[in-house]
Amino acid sequence: MTATLSLLPEKHFLCYLCRDIFTSPVTIPCGHSFCLSCLCNYWTRHQIKYCPDCRRVFTDRPDLSVNRILADVSEKYRKTRPQKPPDEEMVVDIEEMIQERQQKIERLKYSLEHQKSSYLREVRESQKVFSALVQAMEKSHKAVVVAIEEKQKQEAKRVDALVHEIEDEIQNLRRQMAEPDPQVSDQSEDLKDVTTMKDWSKVTIETDPCVGVTRRALSDIMEKIKMEVNRLSKAELKRTEKYIVDVNLSAKTAHPFLWVSDDRKQVRHTDKLQEVPDNPKRFDRVANVLAKEGFSSGRCYWEVEVGEKIEWTLGVAGQSINRKGKFTVCPANGFWTLSLKVGGQYLVNTSPVTLVALEQRPKKVSVFVDYTEGRVSFFCADSGVHVHTFTDTFTDRLHPFFSPGRLHGGKNAAPLIISSSFCSI
Repeated sequence: MTATLSLLPEKHFLCYLCRDIFTSPVTIPCGHSFCLSCLCNYWTRHQIKYCPDCRRVFTDRPDLSVNRILADVSEKYRKTRPQKPPDEEMVVDIEEMIQERQQKIERLKYSLEHQKSSYLREVRESQKVFSALVQAMEKSHKAVVVAIEEKQKQEAKRVDALVHEIEDEIQNLRRQMAEPDPQVSDQSEDLKDVTTMKDWSKVTIETDPCVGVTRRALSDIMEKIKMEVNRLSKAELKRTEKYIVDVNLSAKTAHPFLWVSDDRKQVRHTDKLQEVPDNPKRFDRVANVLAKEGFSSGRCYWEVEVGEKIEWTLGVAGQSINRKGKFTVCPANGFWTLSLKVGGQYLVNTSPVTLVALEQRPKKVSVFVDYTEGRVSFFCADSGVHVHTFTDTFTDRLHPFFSPGRLHGGKNAAPLIISSSFCSI
């Protein structure tokens, strides 16, 4: 078999992406094979899951399992790989470089076409949303005008009726003055008729009847806008999930009070100092921890289970932040975070802090970073509601940031858990 392998062209054992012999090869539905790590990294960087070779698009991400036969054959070929003369290797490398660049041109063109479709889809969606809102506002405005005009007509009729009633009483009074009733011997009877008339001093008409009418109508519109924003927020969250990244806690950065699980997915406060070596990366005053992974480009997404915890802080922090001594968690110091404080207050750690009102307490929080656009967004993963977005210019490498909060007598003992599955919204 070794002799047979040596007769086969090397291209049959090379990964299309790394141009090296397969390592843990996987074969996707179109029939092409790649190194498992190469394909995962490639799909992490691309919104649409497609074959890097033939460009076939997959509606759902294919399940990836190592092709054991191809893995064994590739490993045997690696051991018996014929050595090429240096000159031949140089020629092959140049050819590969040319081919890679030609393929890059095709990928750029392909991505541009999909980008155009995305732009067009977003324009159509915005036209649909804003047209509906404009129509709703116009309808609400017409309803306000109609209601005001109807109220004005009713008040005019009321005033006309009152005027007629008063004029009738005036005529009666004048008649009594001009023609005293000869059958009435006592003027006290006339006086009695006068005193039983309506007391007009208690009859008034409001000169400013429309107080709050426009505001109430606008409040109704705002409620509709809020519902539409929440709908768009859910759709946005679904679109960001494809940028999910594997996030693992860095035990080297964890404050000594923090316990980090062996799988690097959980962290909680212990109220007891751990015996850990001091190093420049470790927080030494505040119980924080960073993730091992850092991002300096592109987009990334992860979810954190907060459960019933009563205190926590999540977000991102710059790689060069101060980790020693006292510091303020705010964007100016390299932190973009969301916090829950004891008492149920949610805070965005701006300077000064910004209170956030949430109708539903999140059990799981989603974090989405768009490094190029300078945005860090937080969502309630349970409901899909957008919580807050920081907008800034990033120059430092960003790391996911976690602070599980103090124990508070055991009420906050549960860990923060980096989730590997999505919430269904």
